[in-house]
Amino acid sequence: MHLRVVGNIVTGDDCQTQVIINCQSLPCLLHLLSSSKESIRKEACWTISNITAGNGQQIQNVIDCNIFPVLIDILGKAEFKTRKEAAWAIANATSGGLPEQIRFLVDQSCIPPLYDLLTVMDSKIAQVALNGLENILRLGETEAKRGNGVNPYTEMIEMCYGLDKIEFSQAHENLEIYQKAFDIIERYFGTEEEDKSLAPAMDQASQQYQFGGDTATPLGNFQF
Repeated sequence: MHLRVVGNIVTGDDCQTQVIINCQSLPCLLHLLSSSKESIRKEACWTISNITAGNGQQIQNVIDCNIFPVLIDILGKAEFKTRKEAAWAIANATSGGLPEQIRFLVDQSCIPPLYDLLTVMDSKIAQVALNGLENILRLGETEAKRGNGVNPYTEMIEMCYGLDKIEFSQAHENLEIYQKAFDIIERYFGTEEEDKSLAPAMDQASQQYQFGGDTATPLGNFQF
C-alpha cells in the first residue's frame, strides 16, 4: 500500500508504518538512497514517502536517521521518476510534521526544489509541490502572528524567484492547480495579479518551463 496525501489528509496505517520502523529499515533505506541504480533509489524514496505519511514520531525517526538531507538532494537533482517519489516524501512530512520538524526541512533547503517542480509537465506532482509549499507558508503565518508580523517563508520564496513559479501556476490548465496557486498568492503574498503575457518559455529538450531568474536547467524532467 502506497500512502499518499490528499490535500492535508494523510491516508495510511501508522501501526503498519511503525512495524517497518521497528525492523530497523531506516538505515537500510538511507543506504539505498545512495545506490547507483536509479530504480532502487526511486523505490527507496517511495518507501520513505509511506513512512513520512505517518505521525510526528515516525517523521522524527526519519529525521534522526539523517535521511532528509539526502532526500532533498535527490528532490533537486535525480531523474524525474525519483524526484516525484521524493516530492511525496517531503510533502507528506510537511503535512503531518510538527512545527519544529517543518522548520528542519526548511533549514535543509527543501523550498527551492519544491517550487522547481511547479514547472514540470506532471500536473499531479505540481499539485503535490504546491501542497508542500502551502504547508510551509501556513507555519510561517503562525510564526508571524507570534513574532514581528512577517512570514519568513514568503520572503525566502520571493528572494529565490519561487513566487514567479507560483504565479505562473495560475495559468495552468489544471483547475485545482490554478485555484491552489491563486489562493496561496492571495493569502500569503497579498496580490491576485496574473499576467499571462509574462509566461515563461518552454524548453523543448527538458519539457520544463524556464524562468529568467534561474540559470541552471533542472534535471530529470517528466518523460512522455
